[in-house]
Amino acid sequence: MDYAVWGYPSTAGVNVNEYTALRIVAVFAAIRVLAETVAQLPVHLYRNRSDGGKEPVTDHWLCPLLHDSPNPEMTSFEFRETLQAHLASWGNAYCEKEYQGGRVVALWPLRPDRMEIYRRNRELVYLYRRQSGATYEMPAWKCWHLRGLGFDGVVGYSPIALARESLGLTQAAEQFGASFFGNGALPGMVLVHPKALSEQARKNLRESWTKIHQGAKAGHTPAILEEDMRVEKIGIPPEDSQFLETRGFQVTEIARLFRLPPHMIADLSRSTFSNIEVQGAEFVMYSLLPWLKRWEASINKHLLPESETGRLFVKFNVSGLLRGDAAARSQLYASGIQNGWMSPNDARALEDMNPIEGGGQYFVQLNLVPLNMAADVVAEPEGQRTLETRADNKRLALHRARIAKSYRTVFADAGKRIVERETQNILRAAKKHLSERNLQSFEDWLTDFYRDFVDYVVRQIDPAVRGLSDAIVPIAMEEIKGKADEEKIREFLAEYEKAFALRYTGSNKGQILSLLRGENPLEAIEERLAEWAEREPQKVAMNETVQLSNAVARVAFMSAGVTFLVWQAIGADTCPICQEMDGKTVGIEQPFLGHGDTLESEGQSPYRVSRPTTHPPLHEGCQCQITAQ
Repeated sequence: MDYAVWGYPSTAGVNVNEYTALRIVAVFAAIRVLAETVAQLPVHLYRNRSDGGKEPVTDHWLCPLLHDSPNPEMTSFEFRETLQAHLASWGNAYCEKEYQGGRVVALWPLRPDRMEIYRRNRELVYLYRRQSGATYEMPAWKCWHLRGLGFDGVVGYSPIALARESLGLTQAAEQFGASFFGNGALPGMVLVHPKALSEQARKNLRESWTKIHQGAKAGHTPAILEEDMRVEKIGIPPEDSQFLETRGFQVTEIARLFRLPPHMIADLSRSTFSNIEVQGAEFVMYSLLPWLKRWEASINKHLLPESETGRLFVKFNVSGLLRGDAAARSQLYASGIQNGWMSPNDARALEDMNPIEGGGQYFVQLNLVPLNMAADVVAEPEGQRTLETRADNKRLALHRARIAKSYRTVFADAGKRIVERETQNILRAAKKHLSERNLQSFEDWLTDFYRDFVDYVVRQIDPAVRGLSDAIVPIAMEEIKGKADEEKIREFLAEYEKAFALRYTGSNKGQILSLLRGENPLEAIEERLAEWAEREPQKVAMNETVQLSNAVARVAFMSAGVTFLVWQAIGADTCPICQEMDGKTVGIEQPFLGHGDTLESEGQSPYRVSRPTTHPPLHEGCQCQITAQ
């Protein structure tokens, strides 16, 4: 309370806090630059795509809070401006989250100087003092806390408090200057009279001199001295004490405190026409982006539901601040359109222009080809370098196998999220129930957990499944010059995701239940969970990319009228079992292998098929593909 009202004393003799510091014009300008810039930037909600890209989301409940109004009293601009000012001043910004139906419906900013944080049972608790003096306690889930730089990960440091000596010097210099000019812009002086004066005479002389000569406007009024009086100056003139240099240095010191280029707070002493644009770009990259990353990470963690973390994310758009002059932008757009990483409509959007019909097309120069297709181009005659002319089944299968392999990282990431959520919950429940030796309660919990976990698995795997399908189906249709039934594809993918989730959860639930019959089930479960964390994501990636790429191609072929399929063994190191299958042709409604069929190859043990096989993989690690006959 004392600090909030009076501030901390500095060596310069001036008390400093976040409110008094705002009286320093350079401090106010620095905080205003950061606050208004963050407030004016567009902020969007995006969804991750399985191909590594992103797409905007506009129908989510968080969008109006970010774009329009976070509460009934504030606009989005005012809200972000206020929070960023709190961050830059106190190093912390707080909001109370108002919930309705399990969703955040309003965000109410709170004063940082009225907030205290402490821990209770290892959980953070926020204690807020209202204007009336009453205190209000909030759990961590109720408070959105934006943190600046700090060493404990709980509370950010106040830049104002840490720099109070420097800011105290600045305030002292300003007070000295104000006093200096208020006294006629003259240093201290004495009037020397040749005779001794009575107390009343001295008082009259002082009052008459002050009345005529004190004040900035009267500072140069000529003095008329009588009775051999003379004026003698005392103290150090401002030019000798580098008064102006001190004030100028303190402006640079404040810019350094907030990591701003000095020209952003109107200090142009070191700016030129040649470097001002570079300094503007440095402001975005080194001053603004760290703040924006704090905002983005905090919104993603504290405002998005846990079930949507990793699938949805928030991002500020700073491209408008980095566009440069018209010539540079024109050159950038021309390069992007010619090289295929930007469409005409992408460029028009950056220039705030409406899209045009056909402007969403991406172009590429014909004398460039992907590196992984270079060997094919060299091997084929001139004029036959398109996918349409490569009718060889083996080559087509290899092409789709490469596409499937490129999605392993996407599937592995989804598998990692699934396994992390799964192992954390199971380990926590196992420690709780098994430490009490209550096997039945743990079994009941496990049944409930996996019943609900199916939907989570579907949500996590969906972007990867949709992305790989979107990549495989067009290639499969290009092979046969046909058109797939999109409705059948969508229905199949929904069934595929549900089947995968049931297969995955059923297998893992069975493994955990089997461990309960051992002597030390908790230790066994911990070991099994560690194994899952290490191998399951990659196992999902290896199996599902091959499984899905073939399954969705088969459905697409079937919907387009294909009647026969061919098994294609992929790679020089293909196993003998897959080599036995290479080139086998069946009707599209028939399986390549039936339940109980046996494959034999020289030097290998017979391979017995446990289920009907309509497409690869035949076994773990199999990379084979099917093609249309």
